[in-house]
Amino acid sequence: MMLYDLTVNGVTATLTAPLSGLRFGWKMQSDKTDTFQISYRFTVSLNGSAVYDSGRVLSPESVDIRAEGLVLDPETEYCFNVEVEDNHGETAFASLSFATGLTKNEWRGAKWIRPKKHIPGWAPYLRTKFVVPEKPVAQAVLYYCGLGCGEFYINGQRTDDYYIDPPATNYERTILYRGTDVTALLTAGGNALSVLLGEGFYSQSRVWGSAGFVYGKECAIAALRIRFADGTEQTVVTGTDNWKYKYSPISTNNIYAGEVYDCRLETPDFGLFESSDEDWGPVVEDETPKGELTGCLMPPVKLIRELPAISVKCASGASDGAWIFDMGENFAGIYELRIPAHSPRGAVYVVRTAEALNAGGGLDFRSSGAFATQCIQQEIYIARGGAEAEIYRPRFTYHGFRYVEITGIHDISQGYGTMPKADIIKGLALSTDLKRITAFDSGNRDLNKLHGIMDNTFRSNYHGYPEDCPAREKCGWLGDAEVVSNWALLNYDMTAAYEKYMNDIRTTTEVYGTWQMIAPGKRGCGEASPLWGCAQIIIPYYMWQYTGNRSVILDNIDMMRRWVEHETNRATDCIISEGLGDWDPAGGNNNPRRMPVPHSSTLMYYEICLRMSEISKAFGFGDEQKYLDMCAEIKDALNRHFYDRERHTYGYWGSDGVALLLGTYPEGEFAPLLQNTVQTIRDEKFEMPTGIYGNKYLVPALMKFGYGDVALSYLFNRFSPSFGTMMDAGGTSMWEEPDMHFVEKDSTKGVASYNHPMHGGFMYSYITCLAGIEPLVPGFRRFRVRPCRMDGVPSIDVSYDSPYGTIKVEYHKPVDSVNYCCTITVPANTQAVFEWKGAEPHILGSGTWIFDKLD
Repeated sequence: MMLYDLTVNGVTATLTAPLSGLRFGWKMQSDKTDTFQISYRFTVSLNGSAVYDSGRVLSPESVDIRAEGLVLDPETEYCFNVEVEDNHGETAFASLSFATGLTKNEWRGAKWIRPKKHIPGWAPYLRTKFVVPEKPVAQAVLYYCGLGCGEFYINGQRTDDYYIDPPATNYERTILYRGTDVTALLTAGGNALSVLLGEGFYSQSRVWGSAGFVYGKECAIAALRIRFADGTEQTVVTGTDNWKYKYSPISTNNIYAGEVYDCRLETPDFGLFESSDEDWGPVVEDETPKGELTGCLMPPVKLIRELPAISVKCASGASDGAWIFDMGENFAGIYELRIPAHSPRGAVYVVRTAEALNAGGGLDFRSSGAFATQCIQQEIYIARGGAEAEIYRPRFTYHGFRYVEITGIHDISQGYGTMPKADIIKGLALSTDLKRITAFDSGNRDLNKLHGIMDNTFRSNYHGYPEDCPAREKCGWLGDAEVVSNWALLNYDMTAAYEKYMNDIRTTTEVYGTWQMIAPGKRGCGEASPLWGCAQIIIPYYMWQYTGNRSVILDNIDMMRRWVEHETNRATDCIISEGLGDWDPAGGNNNPRRMPVPHSSTLMYYEICLRMSEISKAFGFGDEQKYLDMCAEIKDALNRHFYDRERHTYGYWGSDGVALLLGTYPEGEFAPLLQNTVQTIRDEKFEMPTGIYGNKYLVPALMKFGYGDVALSYLFNRFSPSFGTMMDAGGTSMWEEPDMHFVEKDSTKGVASYNHPMHGGFMYSYITCLAGIEPLVPGFRRFRVRPCRMDGVPSIDVSYDSPYGTIKVEYHKPVDSVNYCCTITVPANTQAVFEWKGAEPHILGSGTWIFDKLD
């Protein structure tokens, strides 16, 4: 037996752990079958001495284990040690080092600083110089934050490889900082600490309004703590005495609109101790009120993959060197442009990006924000010239795009008109560096392709928080986040990321006095509607269910209760008649077959009460019956107002699907409702009228209750708007509107986004229905495997790294057999209930189990 994947507050490594509220986790691995944990004991130690000891605890739990009453010192390295005993009498031990961050008083006099002269949009360097004594350094840690986003350097070398960091927050309530070990970057003698600052979202003033969307001017805070082997320390902090500033070659930058980079303004040695201070001016203390500095545990935005251009064609290259490059798929990020050697100094290259091409073959900016944001995604690069090739990457922006137009490309001897090679540019996909925990494959091409498309779309829309689209809005709409949260939690480790987002929702409520449609930031877009505000209940609920994280419930329970009260106040006779409803179905929100708003809003009202009753029962809050009574009243109202007993329907596919999955139908009506729903879908020729909400429930309901083939037929039909027609039309990411290619769009108006994850909410069913993996207790310590076998899906192969270890489900029908073969891997310290249609359930302990005669 061995232990692995030790975590502190959901992460495997950190230098900014909180001082209290610590919680720990681990996983077991054993080569024996039917292995489970009998007991654990964990300690937290400092220099080998325990500062906390849980004592031996008889429990199988190994997820979200809290150290009650433990309060640690700031800026201190500790060790989490855990010993486990299993039912075979074996023991295992493992440990994990972590360090705490700073308190408000531990920044050692560091101040927020900024240039004395502020030029909007121009990215400044800030720098200080210091001398390190000639003696061994034991460790040097830099705690730092640049607003809106910053790149920190020691002696000209980046201290990290993050993009657009820190993650955006409600800056007047919370500001996130990082900590990183920089021991290897220091040298004895002269050193320099510098930062390059971009607008980010903190200083963003160009889009969604003018000064109203600006929190303050670009600024930075940092504290460098150097510990020497002899026990002495040296501290370098931001302040007005020894810091200077100079403006960089990035003369314009905006998170939406891009940047201008002028090589003629470069200071190549800006980050070095030897660099002259001439032309550097004084900094001033930034006094803009700010929220509490909090250590950031969520992963940063990183480069996650590179995309080579697959083709290049002429736009108007013969006259101005304009060429269009196809990156092969729609994604979010930036690019790397290689300017050939001997480009004239001062030569101008204009780079513009878009998701689509217009009828004439040029860039179509309508979907990427030209009408909504009044800007296009564009960079201007002004060459330095010389005998060497030049490499350019944008710094403080990211775009949603597939196509890149470059104007200014020319051959040194032939001028304009010479077609460049496609390899002068490559795409750089950027996303929050989330850990993937699931692998999916099936015997159905459409399912596999859509899974890949959804994965690309989700990654394209996570840059510090869940976004709606990466080109036009870059906003954290609550409804968009909620509807895909099940999928996200079953495909990625979302613990730290979603905990941060829940804080965004809480602090947004504090700022506005009520819930907003968007969090974080100043573009709240009004009071949250039912299918958007529900995020603050649905996301914590499924975090608890899928990860075993109890803390997310305890941290948010007051807000969750207030939201139920808020919705109760909206209701008349338990019916809520306001909201945005089942958003963006094919045919638009005026589609007469779309689920009516009173249906969707009231069904969600029922669900939040249902989830709150489950939470109250499990946590012993004492108000379970209150929520159950509310559920009964809402269910009665739904059926009195909307259910047609003669026709066995609520009248809409979406309403029927939600009711089937939640159980709101009248007693005795399950089978008639199911049969009517299936027949209606067939009678209406599988023409999908459901939007982001309806599909999230209807598809799993059809799969779960034996009609997965019907779900496949309407998801992937080829004769009306569907995900099948989207893929056939060349979609490489999820579209905001499923029928975008069916409807002629006004060229004088904006069009919907080609990179919008919200329609993929139903795809959590790939795991819970197709593979049939569902928790029986929060965190999957006990779980069910009940594959929903269906025509058109001859095989499934899923690997899911649950909080207790990797669950694998694979089934197929051998070519020479009439029976299915199913192989299930159950991780140590868990138990599975395997159910195959028509067969008796099997209780499985840990190990790998093969069933080869399944009908």
